[in-house]
Amino acid sequence: MNNQRGKVWKYLLIAFLLLGFVVQSTVVHGAERLVKNVIFLVGDGMGFNQITAARLSQEGSAYSRLHLDTMPYTGLSLNFSQNNLVTDSAAAATALATGFRTDNGRLATLPDGTKVASLMLRAKEQGMRIGIVTTAKVVDATPAAFLVNADLRSLDKQIAADMLQVEPDVLLGGGGDAFGVNPFTREPKKGSLLAQALDEGYTYVYDRDGLLDLEITADLRLIGLFMGGGMSFEVTRFPSEPALTEMTTRALELVAQDDQGFFLLVEGARIDTAGHTNSVDEMIEDLLVFDQAVGLALDFAKEHPGTLVLVTADHETGGFAVTSGTPEGERVNYGWLSTGHTAAMVPIYAFGPGAEQFTGTLQITEIPLRLAQLMGIGNFPAVIPAHE
Repeated sequence: MNNQRGKVWKYLLIAFLLLGFVVQSTVVHGAERLVKNVIFLVGDGMGFNQITAARLSQEGSAYSRLHLDTMPYTGLSLNFSQNNLVTDSAAAATALATGFRTDNGRLATLPDGTKVASLMLRAKEQGMRIGIVTTAKVVDATPAAFLVNADLRSLDKQIAADMLQVEPDVLLGGGGDAFGVNPFTREPKKGSLLAQALDEGYTYVYDRDGLLDLEITADLRLIGLFMGGGMSFEVTRFPSEPALTEMTTRALELVAQDDQGFFLLVEGARIDTAGHTNSVDEMIEDLLVFDQAVGLALDFAKEHPGTLVLVTADHETGGFAVTSGTPEGERVNYGWLSTGHTAAMVPIYAFGPGAEQFTGTLQITEIPLRLAQLMGIGNFPAVIPAHE
């Protein structure tokens, strides 16, 4: 009898352990599906040596730590495009937004013109708020790939019209020319895309004071266009232009109004521009303000459980390198290989639920696939049927 009871208890213990494993697995996968908020930060043109130079510029030089350095999970992204080892921003952003590689110059379309679905728009379909913050034009390649499908990245006015069709909750950056902003009065021209957006309920701001003084309400939809084209470098930013950190703060306040969660893209675009002109000081200052935006995102995530902060770059620009110097920051010298992009892999940083999914060496297309799984979004990546 005692032997029989022993067997029963043995089987019960095994069953209990198996049940515990199943429950644990369900909880883990359930947590992955419950990523409520996504803050996706892209340092355009940001390679490893750009980050190193920004760190060296701080008081502690090589011993200092950026906000990026505090993120617990890191990985590498292999970012080549469909037709070139050296990707452009459009193809890289398409990969990050849709999970598909494409040819350089295309926005969320395959080489044959087939449209593919954006993870940001899938998030909107789930009831999440969506938004873009950039120091480039809001119609530039990186933000555009998350909101529109286009065969050519340079079609600014058509991209602007298509962006408004999908009704993002917030757009902050440059690009007023594409929306029909009068360059002198900063008001929308009659019959312009911006005038139509205002008729449809958007609020428009065109300077730093207007953005910072704006009352954020639950039903607010906001467009902030602070320059006709791209915004200035941080070191030469006009007083009328908000900093990337200020735009990020206001955008987070807006998208966080809804309990359904949000997907916010924040781009530090001028890191890339400085790389194209081999401008070390401009590059460092824009990377530092981008790092401050990362810090804001991390602070938000720590206060709002369920928020995943993901940071990466689309590509490296300039073949930039730190060539000499001391750890204390003396006699630091730099070099540039080119004024274009390079094929170098770029970093990934992650913090929050599921952050461990972004470690190791990943294809750039794996980033949105893993993100979609954590957000509980199925049928992704996906081709958009021709009739839609």
